[in-house]
Amino acid sequence: MAFYIPPEKISEIQRSLNIFDVISEFILLKQRGRNFVGLCPFHHEKTPSFTVNVEKQIYKCFGCGEGGTIFNFMMKQESLTFPEAVNILAKKANVRIDNFNIKNKQQGITVLYEANEHATNFFNEMLLKSKEAVQTKDYLAKRLINDDSFKKFRLGYSPNRWDSITNKAKDWNISAQLLEKSGLIIKRQDNGFYDRFRNRLMFPIIDSQNRPIGFGARALDDALPKYLNSPETPVFNKSKTLYGINLAKDSIIKKRKVLLMEGYTDVIMAHQCGIDWSIAILGTALTREHVRLLKRYCEKAILVFDADTAGQKSSDRNLDIFIEEDFEVSIVLLPENYDPCDFLVKEGAQKFLEQVEKAYDFFSFKIKLSENKWDMSTVSGKASAIDDILSTVVKIPNTLKRDLTVKRVAEEMSIEEKELRKHLSEFLKKGKFGRNQAYDKKSEAPNKPKLNPDQKVGKDILGIMKSRKDLTVEKAILGIMISRNDLIGKVESNIGFDSFKYENLRNIAEKIFEIYSKRGHVEHNDIFPMLNTTEISGDLIDVIFDQSFSENSVASDQNQSAEKKLNECIRYKKQSKIKEGRRRDKEKISALNKSEGPIEEENNILTKFHRKNIDFHSIKNSE
Repeated sequence: MAFYIPPEKISEIQRSLNIFDVISEFILLKQRGRNFVGLCPFHHEKTPSFTVNVEKQIYKCFGCGEGGTIFNFMMKQESLTFPEAVNILAKKANVRIDNFNIKNKQQGITVLYEANEHATNFFNEMLLKSKEAVQTKDYLAKRLINDDSFKKFRLGYSPNRWDSITNKAKDWNISAQLLEKSGLIIKRQDNGFYDRFRNRLMFPIIDSQNRPIGFGARALDDALPKYLNSPETPVFNKSKTLYGINLAKDSIIKKRKVLLMEGYTDVIMAHQCGIDWSIAILGTALTREHVRLLKRYCEKAILVFDADTAGQKSSDRNLDIFIEEDFEVSIVLLPENYDPCDFLVKEGAQKFLEQVEKAYDFFSFKIKLSENKWDMSTVSGKASAIDDILSTVVKIPNTLKRDLTVKRVAEEMSIEEKELRKHLSEFLKKGKFGRNQAYDKKSEAPNKPKLNPDQKVGKDILGIMKSRKDLTVEKAILGIMISRNDLIGKVESNIGFDSFKYENLRNIAEKIFEIYSKRGHVEHNDIFPMLNTTEISGDLIDVIFDQSFSENSVASDQNQSAEKKLNECIRYKKQSKIKEGRRRDKEKISALNKSEGPIEEENNILTKFHRKNIDFHSIKNSE
């Protein structure tokens, strides 16, 4: 079944939503002049180049080139098709789309979200109403997790049966194959299916858009493993997922910091105690993707660890990622025999926040670990501890921070700074510390192509320069057409849209003229719903951003400036057309001379050539 979404519905959704609100659910945006900027979610960067223009309701990353509207953002961010993105945003905007259909919906990822939503509701109902869930309720009661948290985190119970979910497939109108793809059931060798989760406390894992994407499940008997997560699916990736992010993101963005726990119940109890900027990774393995995801929301992470030695060693292996990503981090070490949930229950939120206030900064924690790891009473032990610390210092990408940290390590380890730097330099030469090559290599300019002196490159360079000029001029014309609708007719009558050399820009120009002809008015948001590809939409984004910068930089009267600029563009396009005609005439004359063609034909071409010359100079003299 094909889909059709009326352009007016797409425009209605755009008008109903603010692009700042949509994108802020995923990344931290800061105001810079008339725009907002943040770290691009589509490529790794340390300096924000992702720009949101609220006035135009568009975004563009000047690092990777990605740009578009709220629809383009959702498609890229969530790996959605266009109709899926429209459907999600329509729900946010409370806009009803009666004619929304997806071709073979069962093949899209939408059904995986639906399957997880159905399963979440089923498990939650089992926890609240089933007698089988008594043991699960006793466990939660023992941990003092209340009914409000049941509902807030949508906790559930998976029955101790092999076919609870498989039997629900018909009720949900979802095939067993798609339930398997969602990770809820597993295929038997005899081609049947059985439930993945049985007799477990269920923690739905919900993304930042409030959609269940997977599950964490805790065994309440002797079943192994004790904790079981959903497998990787098209909508669930452990290394890119944070538990509780849907509930915590607003507070994280507001506070510009995040409290990172190790377990589901730690997060639940923290929220229950009002510490609603708490989240957890899924398991103990912190990944680079996790850190980069956190950087979208805030500027600092505070990690809360159990006091056991194994936990400290595990965290020590992963914490260098924060340093490599230049992301501020501090560490809370709770007293012996406490995990965050227990501490909050026994000591209360105020005492817990006092522990947070006393958090170690990263290198104080690193020094503490190294001192515990090595025998500091011996020379070799102290030297090993220093090497251990320096192996992290060299990963600091900011050279100033690295220099200041070396100074600090020298002070805290009671060693002469000069000797420490000498030691560091010697071992770096030997590669002992395994420096981060991405940051420590001297930046090298890209190799310039070597030119053969005998090669005739002049024409190629001139061609490239002309091509860039054509692109600049055509984008400028489009920008003027959008900002000054009254000049659209002048473009059409003076040069026409066939004169556009770039097909995408020609398509946009034609759409502008089409809308203007019907309505007598056109804005950039009217054009997007009528464009066929994201490539063309990207070109329109460039036009709009170029136009915005141009408007900001022009101090004179905007109307007069636009008309003057359009006249220059029209003059350039006319001259280019004549030059192209003269070039073709020269090629024809040359071909006729070589083939000794008819003299009459050659004279005819020469006459046309001279007329074009007269026209060209006439246009030039009118400047």
